[in-house]
Amino acid sequence: MEKSLVVALFVSAFCFSSTFARNAPLDKFFVEGKIYCDPCHFAFESRLSFPLPGVKVSLQCVNEVNGTMTYVKEGKTDANGMYSVPVHGDHEEEICVVVAESPREGQCRETMPNRSDRIVLTRNMGVSSLARFVNPLGFMTQTIDAQCNLVFKELGLDKLDD
Repeated sequence: MEKSLVVALFVSAFCFSSTFARNAPLDKFFVEGKIYCDPCHFAFESRLSFPLPGVKVSLQCVNEVNGTMTYVKEGKTDANGMYSVPVHGDHEEEICVVVAESPREGQCRETMPNRSDRIVLTRNMGVSSLARFVNPLGFMTQTIDAQCNLVFKELGLDKLDD
């Protein structure tokens, strides 16, 4: 009888702790990424690309059904062009994007097509990590660097294969 009571208490405690853990605020993520400058106008990183510090990034989530903005959080890149934006809550029913604001200073103020990227912010997708990584986002210089022709050839981009 005493064993049954101990087992019952153990099972009850386990069930209670499981319920408590399930309701705990576990929905905290870190959206991480990189902002770079493309002096070659390739629209992707090359060996001549360099990080952009101090660029403002904004995480924006919109309700899929009615289109209303449901969540906004901002961050800024560090000296290495990296950012990490803490996000609270599960945003499974929303479309979330990270948008990089054009730098106001420096040589890299030209917008590239990949100035924003979508990100999935839910635990219901099979990823256990709290970090969510965004593709690198970039800006371009106004003029193309003279070394870009060499990089173009190194990458084998001087010939188009049909």
